[in-house]
Order: sequence, then C-alpha cells, then structure tokens
Amino acid sequence: MTIAYVFVQISATDPREVLPDIRAIAGVKQAHLLMGPTDCIAFIEGADLEALGEAIMAIRAVDGVASTDSRMAWPV
Repeated sequence: MTIAYVFVQISATDPREVLPDIRAIAGVKQAHLLMGPTDCIAFIEGADLEALGEAIMAIRAVDGVASTDSRMAWPV
C-alpha cells in the first residue's frame, strides 16, 4: 500500500463546504480542516503510485479547491 498526505488550499469562502467532497473521493482515508496557511490535510492510500495520482487529481478537481501540495510517505 502506498500513502501520501495532501495539503489543500481551498478557495471557497467556507472550507467546511468543500470537506465532504474531498472525503468522498476513493482513496481518501481522512481529511481535516486546519488553522493556518493550509486549509485542509488529506491522508490518502492507494495500491500504487497510479492510484495515488488518481486520488490527487480527483481532489484537485473538487469545486472550491485552489491548489494541492502532496507528500508521499516513505515506508520505513
């Protein structure tokens, strides 16, 4: 299993309106709103890099998402 954290900038006035759409995406295991320069963090999981890429692209396609910054976790 491959995992990543996705930091999400939300352009919507109320980030709470966007969070359910992010949580509904296949591969998103958790998503939380944050206080600070990043609006949301999502923990995603996929069988491989392609699956992670699909989840990240789905997050980017959510109405109200301005940008993403992804960090793949290194299994140690």
